Amino acid sequence: MMRYLFAVTFLFTSAVAFAQKPFEGKMTYTATIMMPDTNIVYRSWNVNVFTNDTIVRVETEGGQFGTQVYIRHMQLNKAYLLLAIEGQGFAIQTDLNKNADSSKVSYTSKKFFGSKKINGLKCKKYRIVDEGMQDGFVCYFAKSYSNKYLEVYKDISGLAVDYYLPSNEGLIHYELKSMTPQKVNRDLFGIPSDYQKVTFDEFLHMMMGEPEE
Repeated sequence: MMRYLFAVTFLFTSAVAFAQKPFEGKMTYTATIMMPDTNIVYRSWNVNVFTNDTIVRVETEGGQFGTQVYIRHMQLNKAYLLLAIEGQGFAIQTDLNKNADSSKVSYTSKKFFGSKKINGLKCKKYRIVDEGMQDGFVCYFAKSYSNKYLEVYKDISGLAVDYYLPSNEGLIHYELKSMTPQKVNRDLFGIPSDYQKVTFDEFLHMMMGEPEE
């Protein structure tokens, strides 16, 4: 009986110890691309992430169309990309469920011993090797928070805090600069009434001036 109680207590304690905290507030990341084989910054911008733990709003500065806004409902698995082009607003909708089966992991990840604190968060070390790359890069994840707020490295359970993503311009380095718990205005997660909801294909047709089929 005592052995049974000990086992139950141990399992309960372990579950509490590994439970991830819900988060409502704002996270700010800096994104940087370096010139190849140098420490010279080629381009740098900010990424602001707002969440009420159910919906996420990601604001990416300095895109081709100015600041891009991406709103994702985590439970419904649907998202909108908000773009303003020549005074006209578009909400490009995506059903993430349709992409779930076709999504392919194009990298391998390996956990390493050791950890470090980043902005007060205890972070675990991983090496990520992207498909087609010989050498990988070291990334850090905070296990106390879920990875659901960012759509990166979904097989790793913690929040990506210091990480890299390959792009057409080069390897982008993202670093968490601040994480502020606060009440988020629900209006941030809505689609502006003057924005036109379109699918990605409809948006492409409109940009190329092609008639819809």
